[in-house]
Amino acid sequence: MKRLIKINALIVCILMQLNFIFPNNSAAQSVFIPFLDDFSSYSGQPDNTLWENKGAIVNTGFAFLPPTSGVVTLDILDSEGKIYPQANIYGFAADTLSSVAIRLDSIKEPVNKKLAVSDSIWLSFFIQPGGAMGNLWERIGTAPSSKDSVVLQFYKSNQDVWTTVWSMKGTNLDTIYKKDSAYFLQYLIAITDTAYFNKDFRFRFINYGSLDNNPSYSYISNKGQWNIDYVYMNINRNYLDSTYRDVAFVYPAKSLLKDFTAIPAKHFKQEYMKDSVFNTIVNLHSSTLNSNYSMYITDANNTTVHSYSGGFENIVSYPQTHKFQSAKNHVAYKNDFSFNPPANIFSQYTITHIVTEGVGQDNIRSNDTSRFVQKFENYFSYDDGTAESGIGIEPSNASMFALRYPLAANDTLYCVDIYFNCSWQQSNLKPFYLYIYNATEEISSYKDSEGNDIYDTLIIPDRELYSSGKLTPAYDGMNKFQRYYLNEPLVLPQGDFFVALKPANSVYMNIGFDQNNDASAYTFEKRGKDWVNIFLKGAAMIRPYFGYSTVGINSAKDDNNIASFYPNPAKDYIYIDILGQADTKIFDINGKLLKQSKEKLINIESLQNGIYLLKINNQTKKLIIAR
Repeated sequence: MKRLIKINALIVCILMQLNFIFPNNSAAQSVFIPFLDDFSSYSGQPDNTLWENKGAIVNTGFAFLPPTSGVVTLDILDSEGKIYPQANIYGFAADTLSSVAIRLDSIKEPVNKKLAVSDSIWLSFFIQPGGAMGNLWERIGTAPSSKDSVVLQFYKSNQDVWTTVWSMKGTNLDTIYKKDSAYFLQYLIAITDTAYFNKDFRFRFINYGSLDNNPSYSYISNKGQWNIDYVYMNINRNYLDSTYRDVAFVYPAKSLLKDFTAIPAKHFKQEYMKDSVFNTIVNLHSSTLNSNYSMYITDANNTTVHSYSGGFENIVSYPQTHKFQSAKNHVAYKNDFSFNPPANIFSQYTITHIVTEGVGQDNIRSNDTSRFVQKFENYFSYDDGTAESGIGIEPSNASMFALRYPLAANDTLYCVDIYFNCSWQQSNLKPFYLYIYNATEEISSYKDSEGNDIYDTLIIPDRELYSSGKLTPAYDGMNKFQRYYLNEPLVLPQGDFFVALKPANSVYMNIGFDQNNDASAYTFEKRGKDWVNIFLKGAAMIRPYFGYSTVGINSAKDDNNIASFYPNPAKDYIYIDILGQADTKIFDINGKLLKQSKEKLINIESLQNGIYLLKINNQTKKLIIAR
């Protein structure tokens, strides 16, 4: 993040003019300066009071050591997460992020006044090419190629044209860091043309991307990413105004579980808790500041169940030292808390981290707070719900992909959620089979460099417990899972099991891959006859769902009169577990019949949250619907 300021003799470099006008998709009114967004307080679509957007996404997953947590990423996917239809291997205009109209004719604060060139208005921003740094198998996202670029343009309303004032060719972060010792480059651009000093000034970033020249469309997915952060425009600035009185989090809060982001409460174990909690905290000011750190956890009733105070510590200037906060009581405190979720009730806890500048003069307060919601519902998840990349099943008749999960007790699996990435021309959406395997241990040995025997134990898929018919992938939007119900719910014994996928034909399958959480130790692919542990860091977006009311392996299911149902609490469906015919009726608490079915899988999406009476044949049970 070493400050790199590109200013030519004319201050604003004019490279070319384009007559393309960005469509207005926002009802936002004009705004006055200062204009500031560090993308730290929200995710998804950029704030429509500040931005008009075509395809850019605010996120906390793509950037490597950003100035503060949260960036806006430009890539080659449109607002629906699909590759732009005009995409080609030569280059095309992709995402465009435009400011709303900014009043450069006047300001209101601190006093009403007309603006002029003498007010020294500068726009600054940080930018980073995608792809991160480090080992190839740990990198997040993809870097833009040398033929890609990103441009910044200013709008002249009196001429109805956009003028390019800055541009950057595609590169990678390794190259930037080697040259400038910076993870993000900061650019400052002065606004000196009098044609911009009106009530309709705008600026915009445009990403020009290209497709890989790959013979298989199913391999072609998102690429050409640029991460932008800390966009700031104000008066009384100059080319040295590159630091900010701001103490902030660099990365978002994480799960307090070692491996999982979510887990059914009945399968939670104390050993799954992290031993320590780590934060990355930055001081963007030009000198050392004092900061205070605290953390607290609240349950679903907003009751505080745990709190921690790290007190006050000095934090050195990052622009001067390239160092983050090092005080352990702020960034690496030992965790002495464990969850105690009720076994058969959906519950969640909110983990809140707060860091504040000691005397309360922070430039942006929104980046001082970071939260993570720890869910204990009816599913396992290694991922955080966002795909930074994809992981594939290679096109071979023998190829398979499997992810391992642990059961602390017998339970009943009834569906699996999967997120499939959208590839070029939807070529990724080819039929597949879903399998469930139990687990076995495989011991392998090899000799180390000194000739000693080294033994490794792998837990790999063993016996097939379930296989589906042909299933069809679907894509309904970015990071939206598709649900695949088993033909019949499957009772699984205590211990490890695997969810596995296999292409129905020799085609490549592209599964959403969260690169900010790591489940590589539990992820395997089958090559020929052998299961091999993958080396890519990340978590495939595959989530198995379970019912809470479980019929045991040895239970007496031969009695047609014994009935149960699950899950309970339920959200969208319930499954009636009975060997014989089921006549199911759902009543409200006043006895009014709301729904009746002879099916075993019953859709309850039309019912509101609350308590209901469920009558299966002659047995009455309590049903809770909680979403």
